[in-house]
Amino acid sequence: MRKNYIDWLRNLGILFLFPYHTARVFNDNPSFYVKGVENTFSSVLVYSSSFWFMPLLFLVSGMSSFYALRNRSAKNYIRERLSRLLVPFIFGCIFIVPPQAYYALKFQGDYQSGYLEFLQRYFTDFSGWTETTGISPAHLWFLLFLFIISVALLPLMRTLMTRRYSPTWLRHPLLALLPFAALAVLSFLPAVGGQNIFVYGMYFLLGFLIATDDEIVTMLEEQRRINLAIALAGTTGLLIEIYSIGKQAGPLFATWHYLFAWAALLAILGYGKRYLNRMSRFMDYFGPAAFPVYIVHQTFLVVIAYYVLRITDHGIAPFALILLLSFGFSLATYEVIRRIRPLRFLFGLK
Repeated sequence: MRKNYIDWLRNLGILFLFPYHTARVFNDNPSFYVKGVENTFSSVLVYSSSFWFMPLLFLVSGMSSFYALRNRSAKNYIRERLSRLLVPFIFGCIFIVPPQAYYALKFQGDYQSGYLEFLQRYFTDFSGWTETTGISPAHLWFLLFLFIISVALLPLMRTLMTRRYSPTWLRHPLLALLPFAALAVLSFLPAVGGQNIFVYGMYFLLGFLIATDDEIVTMLEEQRRINLAIALAGTTGLLIEIYSIGKQAGPLFATWHYLFAWAALLAILGYGKRYLNRMSRFMDYFGPAAFPVYIVHQTFLVVIAYYVLRITDHGIAPFALILLLSFGFSLATYEVIRRIRPLRFLFGLK
């Protein structure tokens, strides 16, 4: 039986990137391609959601891998990961990402040279993974990390499936919270480009383990309110921390950060199982569109933001324009992609 709520959560997570990255244009962190006038709404939106929405995508990817491996050999699974993740990543890094750096240079440094001259500089500068310095995967790091994690954990996943292992301890409401400790420990391992592949790998593996037993998700559905309360209390505490003493590091703070982050994911799974385990016309349409939309969305958002901010750089109008126009252009691009076979291949569509 298909678990429709998993597809819903993945697609809603990708859709959330539009308000999230639009908020990055207006939040109080200067590290983004183009920046408007800071506003509190955008800052709070980024702070209160950044700890759960990318982990959610890895978590549901791990769950999806469990169901995929029930019907695929290891060889077919890897072949699918290559075509769905690695090919779009390489294509996107060459053709989709560079305009983001070009418009960042134009916005931040009054860059006057043409795009072709910029490309020559861009593809020969390996000094770092930043918005404007050197070649960068930008938002496509997710595809690369997901490919590496999927392949690296494949032997373990196959072994667990062969032995029919299921973590019965995850059926207990309190024990189901314990993985936060492992996530906190892994957070101190080295990061790549500001992203910790070990933490995301654990989210992926936890998603796989949760999918092995329907009773785990049933328990999460029953406990969804309690987990949501933990998540909301933690989010409130995080905002107080940020706006009083600044976000803190260290073992103690990492422990409670990952506690409420993990509780938030468990709550999302519980509410998803409760209310989203059904088919819909939206799912039928956006399911195939999700990854192509993910690949192109940030480039459209940055380019559109560059021109909108030249007209108005504060208030609700530029926020709404950037969000809606980038979403519209992304969907329109998908409509083109899905009709052209070579583009379907390059964007990971079957």
